[in-house]
Amino acid sequence: MSSRLRPAVGRLLNDARFSLAPRGGEDVLRQGMIMVACYAAYDVSRALAQGREAIAIANGVYFMNLEKALGIWWEPWIQGRISAVEPLMTSLVWIYANLHLPLIIGTMVWIFTQRRSQWALYRNWFLAMNFIAVIVFALLPTAPPRMIFTSGVADINFLQGVREQILENGLLANPFAAMPSLHFGYALFIAIALCALGRERWLSIFGFSYAVVVLVAIVATGNHFIIDAVAGGLVVLAAWAFAVNVQPSAATQSSPLTVRERDG
Repeated sequence: MSSRLRPAVGRLLNDARFSLAPRGGEDVLRQGMIMVACYAAYDVSRALAQGREAIAIANGVYFMNLEKALGIWWEPWIQGRISAVEPLMTSLVWIYANLHLPLIIGTMVWIFTQRRSQWALYRNWFLAMNFIAVIVFALLPTAPPRMIFTSGVADINFLQGVREQILENGLLANPFAAMPSLHFGYALFIAIALCALGRERWLSIFGFSYAVVVLVAIVATGNHFIIDAVAGGLVVLAAWAFAVNVQPSAATQSSPLTVRERDG
């Protein structure tokens, strides 16, 4: 490598290192362990749901009847119309099964590396969302429409071979975590984060378009009631209120910044 290129390459490598670990490797490890512990909470909610299948079904029937009373029992109609367009339904099944986790991980990594000054707020917001949801899962286990055989809603994931059993979601999933819908809650969180922190208009459009698609997907595939999505939105709002109020007071005070303390 020539003597002229060596300094430029060194600066690029140093900038890349700072972007990925703005406060050092120990901070990356610490924040990663916090997020892994958050995800592990789903194991707890799954364990608490074991043996409560009858309660979960009864709660699912209750929410189905509540939607009928409110005049928003649209799930069978939505599923029937979308099922008539097989490529569309197949796409929604794929989106439901495959985009959920990668997009939330990608969004959190993006905030951590590129919007580091906002990381504490969004991390606490995300953790609060999961904490609230796990409590509700434990206190109010709820079966999704696909498990209620009188609902007229089919388990599309099962019919397309994505899920092997109608009454099961997988090793690390809670099959009775319909209320609230964190699928929609995460999608709404992503949309708000991209809108608030993104500098390009297309990020906002992508975020909110994804949230709308997820809303349609969770209903059309029979995995959630419409009222589950409403509850998911309320969880996002409540978690935001919590995260804003636990922000350290020092964050509102002006403090000297070094050249390295930037958003990236």
